[in-house]
Amino acid sequence: MKKRSKLMVTTTALLLLITLSLVIYSINLKEELMDKDVQIASLKDRLNDEQEKLDNQQKPSLVTALGVSIEPRNNTPYPHPHFTFEGYVFNVGNRTAFNSRLEISAFYKNGGYSAFNMTIPLGDLGRYQVVQVSKIIATSDWIGNFSIIPLCEDKS
Repeated sequence: MKKRSKLMVTTTALLLLITLSLVIYSINLKEELMDKDVQIASLKDRLNDEQEKLDNQQKPSLVTALGVSIEPRNNTPYPHPHFTFEGYVFNVGNRTAFNSRLEISAFYKNGGYSAFNMTIPLGDLGRYQVVQVSKIIATSDWIGNFSIIPLCEDKS
């Protein structure tokens, strides 16, 4: 009977030891799984960030190289108040810039009142396409401040 009792105690101890080992192993596996889930979430966030950067690089993007004149110049055929701009608009994006345009606002030098707001349509500019622009606008007084904003639409 002592042998049997010792065998039962030994077997029970061995089963408890194996069970405890399996519980500890299971806890370690769960912790590893949680670490992997955190890594996966971090990688998904990074992938989303990179995808957003790539999408932004693919979008159409207009860049201007414009010269603007708002002051009278000697030896010019436009000595009266005017607003002149000329230069180029580039689509440096990888997709077509639909309905490309320049939105122009100008304000008089004396008083800061609005001189004009206008839109210069440029059409659809393909990838890396350049368009030349040139316009002289006669005004009733000299221009002080102005803004020229290139705009377009991305239909993809």
